Amino acid sequence: MSNPKVLFVEGCDFESFPAGGQLSMARSMIKFFGDSLALVGMSSGDTPVGQWVRKEIDGIPYWFLSVCRRDISAKKPIIPVRLTFYIALQLYRKRILSLGLTHALIQAPEALLAMSRWDLESICYMFPGIENPLKISRYPFARRLWRVFDGLLLSALDRVSLILASADEEAIAKFVLRSKGRLTRKRISQLPTCVDPSLFRPVPVHEARARLGLPANSAVFVTTGRVAQFKGWELLLDAFALFRQKTPDSLLIFVGDGEDRPLVEAGLAGRKLGSSVRITGFQKPREVACYLNAADVFLVGSFVEGWSVSMVEALACGKPIVSTNVSGAQEMIIPGKNGFVVSTRNPVEFAEAIESALNLSDAQRLSTEIADRFSLTKVGGQIAHLWPPLCPTSLQAAGTRRDHATSPAS
Repeated sequence: MSNPKVLFVEGCDFESFPAGGQLSMARSMIKFFGDSLALVGMSSGDTPVGQWVRKEIDGIPYWFLSVCRRDISAKKPIIPVRLTFYIALQLYRKRILSLGLTHALIQAPEALLAMSRWDLESICYMFPGIENPLKISRYPFARRLWRVFDGLLLSALDRVSLILASADEEAIAKFVLRSKGRLTRKRISQLPTCVDPSLFRPVPVHEARARLGLPANSAVFVTTGRVAQFKGWELLLDAFALFRQKTPDSLLIFVGDGEDRPLVEAGLAGRKLGSSVRITGFQKPREVACYLNAADVFLVGSFVEGWSVSMVEALACGKPIVSTNVSGAQEMIIPGKNGFVVSTRNPVEFAEAIESALNLSDAQRLSTEIADRFSLTKVGGQIAHLWPPLCPTSLQAAGTRRDHATSPAS
């Protein structure tokens, strides 16, 4: 494939920023579908804005158009990033469409709102989670607009050819109910989050810890993703503080960054945790995999999740998981076998589950077996089967038709 067939739109640079589940899913999609995708996103470096350029990602050149630039920072921007991306997409609409592509694969709801009325032949929308993002927004004014956002999103979904949801059946059912008859269950296809097993795979703990400079014999717990209130960091700190009363020589590592980092750091003194809790800042996927392999147990304290990418990545590295009862947890964790699902937000119960998870002797085998269900090949193949523009025969035909296509307008 030398020419793209589908626009892939996501508010990221498709390499390392901003870290999180949507970036991980985006990287999985470009790895599976390759340069059949033309990438529309944002840049964090010196990539020109508003121009189609050739960008090399993992050794493969893609057509890439950055609609805005964002500094790599955990600080909350004055203007919400979602709003910035929405406006930028509208601003560069003609430039985006200059490639002549009429199919779009979209993850971000703000991108769907911006593009749903464009002259596109088909749109595949991949829900990164069913929850309304404005309900957990960092901006108080945005949280007050969640009902308006719901209405706009449902209107946009009327013009979508295929709706994919990374959520369990209970979460999907709640969303259908929330739509008040505007959306039926039949219109939504469940699509689990996927993982790249060539990157996220078991590596001996001692090797990973030696690479990261972590103590060989301490109990190490890892959580990944955005350091934000909805990720439940307070529960993790409280539970870890209780666990550490019995096992002082233990570490909790937040792999990631976010607007709540100062609050987490301030909370360490009151809990007498000191240097036993570390925050790494943003990490590239390969480093995230290394931290996962260095862990004894992976922790999830979130209030809400879609089908957690972080959890699937931890499974692929063979780790037991202790998680709150978020979407997908019941499908990925077999209680007492490869982890525990804690239904309450009680730090005592969570700490007890952490201690028990250290003694699950068969967790690695079970976790990797479960992760295999979410492999990149299987999930990518499911998308190709459900959406004709990305099926193999369509991609082959597109390449034949476009072999002599000219470069896009810059």
